[in-house]
Amino acid sequence: MPVYNIASRQPLSYDARRRTADAIADIHCGLTGAPPEFVNVIFMHGHPLKGGHDLNVICNVRSGGNRNAELTETLRQKIREGVAVSAGIALDKVEATLVGFPASWAMEGGEILPEPGEEDSWLARSQG
Repeated sequence: MPVYNIASRQPLSYDARRRTADAIADIHCGLTGAPPEFVNVIFMHGHPLKGGHDLNVICNVRSGGNRNAELTETLRQKIREGVAVSAGIALDKVEATLVGFPASWAMEGGEILPEPGEEDSWLARSQG
């Protein structure tokens, strides 16, 4: 259940939000193998961002499993690039931070999240 919080100075159009959410889901799922149902994107605007950024992405992602430091940094970079393109904002105006947490710290639908790589059996139990 990654939660991507996107704060921007100005509101993004509906189309830009749709493109951005789709890009985030594609990138996140492509790199981690997580199901797209797990990806959540929240858009907020009117924030006074620091460092001259126009958009800031903070993502909470499950750690462990295949989520080593290299994968996490690749995910951060790809998210930053994908968000910049989909939102139509220069790359140097986009900041991205990923915060890892143990799966056991979060719940979805009243169930503790599975460890990375154990999503299929968890989804089968929670939907059946």
